[in-house]
Amino acid sequence: MGKMTLAFVVVLPGVVGVVVFAYFALIDWEALQAAYQELELAVEQSADLNILFPRATQQNIHRINLFAEGVWTLLSAILVAIGLQGICTGPRRSRG
Repeated sequence: MGKMTLAFVVVLPGVVGVVVFAYFALIDWEALQAAYQELELAVEQSADLNILFPRATQQNIHRINLFAEGVWTLLSAILVAIGLQGICTGPRRSRG
């Protein structure tokens, strides 16, 4: 496989994946912080279980989404690393 092919088929999609998934992970991080603040406020106000359960569930949903987006970010970074390793250690053309 040529170096340009590796760059366009493996490295470039990996970089795009890292950027996109990290962006959405940061959005979910902010949503998780807001959901956690709401849960803490409800706990401090001694809310009943009808209020606590939905807020805890919402907070857990954001945790799961953040975990999944973090995994996709890391998988994309691994794809970039594999592509760069293939580019750097690939067979060299002899001049002759």
